[in-house]
Order: sequence, then structure tokens, then C-alpha cells
Amino acid sequence: MSLLALIVGAGFGGLLASWWWLRPLNAAKARVAKLEAAREALKQQNSQARKQLEQSHAEVAELRHALGKIDAARAQELRVQAASRSLSDPGPFFGEAPPPASAGDGFAQTQVFLPRAG
Repeated sequence: MSLLALIVGAGFGGLLASWWWLRPLNAAKARVAKLEAAREALKQQNSQARKQLEQSHAEVAELRHALGKIDAARAQELRVQAASRSLSDPGPFFGEAPPPASAGDGFAQTQVFLPRAG
């Protein structure tokens, strides 16, 4: 009988000790689970932020490329305007000079810019 009481007492003591030690252990497990969930949420947010940053970089590169095209077109337009302003005398390019006369030896003169007659 005393052996049975000893076994029952030991079992009850074991249950009490396991309850006593498992309570803080379960609380620690719950904290670890919360921290893991928070870490996973931060990992997802970090991934989304990286994707948004990559998208922003791509958009900036596209806008810079478009701005470069616009700047090149403006520069070309300014060069054309400057060149057209500098050509106040159209010269022989637009047909004002008479056609070159052939030389007496049978060969035509090969000078590009002939002096103007007159």
C-alpha cells in the first residue's frame, strides 16, 4: 500500500513539476512564434520595397532616356536654326551662280566654288 502511495505521489509530483516547467517553456515558444511571424512579415515588406525600388529605377531610366531624346532633338533644332541664320547668302548651292563654262582644252573646270560673275 505504501508502495502504491509512493508511486501515485511520484506521478502526481511529476505532473506538477512538468506543469511548473512547461508553463514558461510554452510562453517562450509563443514569443518565438510571434518573432518568427514578425520576421516573415518584415521579409515580405522588404521584398515588396525592393520590387518597388527596381520599378522606380526602371521608370527613372526610361524618363532619362526620353529626356535625352528630347534634348537631342532640341539641340538639333537649335543647330538647324543657327545654320539657317548663318546662311544669309545662299551662294551657288541654290542655283544663283551660272553653270561653269568648259575650258578651251575640252575639260570642264572642277572647282567646287567658282567666283561669282558680276
